[in-house]
Amino acid sequence: MHFLTAARSMLCLSSLLLVLPCLLGQAAGGRLLEHCGFTAIYCFGDSTFDSGNALAEFPGGPMGRFPYGVTIHRATGRFSDGYTIIDRIAEAAGVPPLNPYLKRDVEHSNGANFAVGGVGLLSKEARAKWHVKLPFSNSSVDIQLKWFDRHLNQAYRNQTARRERVESSLLVLGGAGNDYANINLKLSSLPRVDQMKRIMPDLLAATQAYVKKLITEYGARKVVVPGIFKVGCMVMSSGVHCDNNLSSVAALHNQLLQQELERLREEFPGVRIVYGDMWGATEWLFDHFRAAGIHHPNERCCGNSSIRCGMPGAPYCGNPSDYINWDDNHSTDHAYRIMSDFLIPQLAAGLGCGANNDKGDSSSSSSASAAGLFGSLVPPFRIFTTLLLLFLLLSA
Repeated sequence: MHFLTAARSMLCLSSLLLVLPCLLGQAAGGRLLEHCGFTAIYCFGDSTFDSGNALAEFPGGPMGRFPYGVTIHRATGRFSDGYTIIDRIAEAAGVPPLNPYLKRDVEHSNGANFAVGGVGLLSKEARAKWHVKLPFSNSSVDIQLKWFDRHLNQAYRNQTARRERVESSLLVLGGAGNDYANINLKLSSLPRVDQMKRIMPDLLAATQAYVKKLITEYGARKVVVPGIFKVGCMVMSSGVHCDNNLSSVAALHNQLLQQELERLREEFPGVRIVYGDMWGATEWLFDHFRAAGIHHPNERCCGNSSIRCGMPGAPYCGNPSDYINWDDNHSTDHAYRIMSDFLIPQLAAGLGCGANNDKGDSSSSSSASAAGLFGSLVPPFRIFTTLLLLFLLLSA
């Protein structure tokens, strides 16, 4: 009898240990950014964040047709089957999804999304210097900042009101990936990687200039600057393998970007400037895709090398949550959610959004991310372990 009682106690304890991470994940996966009290979010960048501006520029584009948006039952112009990382950031801040700035007859009381798919950080003049040709839009981040200025001037009639609005908002500035991806190799004899490294100082300088502009001209107090995703990676039986050349460029960019952001923090000590670890988010996703319920880490869900997603005859997988890759360049709603659960606890710590984290101690970000990640694991597992624990406790 004592043996049975001890065994039952051990089983209860084991079940509790299984459930605790899930409960921690559900708590950490809530509105972690809500404590910052953001009145709005303003976002700049490319297709990673675009919620419909590219579609407004090019009506009838494939991102406006099925199966884009299939998971949320409508094609919004997002380059995914559902929501993207910026939508999850807004959700964590208690802010509705951001409407695209270029879409007519929508309101922007909670901020605006200025990001446009396919664009980069470099201005038109800088792109010409480095032979960068964007695929279909010239609305790079410098243009988006002009839209931001126009929006503020239209919405707020005096400088004080505009500054107060921006001071209480979160600003997210991304968009370097397309500058690297769209170098015209025909115009230089240098290898691709060498060309990518040559334009890196200009991209870092542009990032610094844009962040300074947001702080000095508009009064930004909290700014997130995402790095570049880990690129050229595939899951194989022997582990995750990445294109060393492409990965080295992305890693170097992210390293130098963090150094640049540290210099900006020293220059503007009263401003929270936070690095968004996209590299770490994708790395964690590739390392733990099975725990996240993903069965096809390498294949794309929509389209193929011959027919682009959204075009007539393009293949569609039917179950995007089984995949990391939505199309040839973007992730699924499920993958973006998992990456967001990695990022958001770090952002909350860096921005000082924790209920007991007024100083925004970044050293707590790793443990916060670890707790948040459990919320992304397969929901049936969480349900099963919770029910098992309740059954054991009631029958004890």
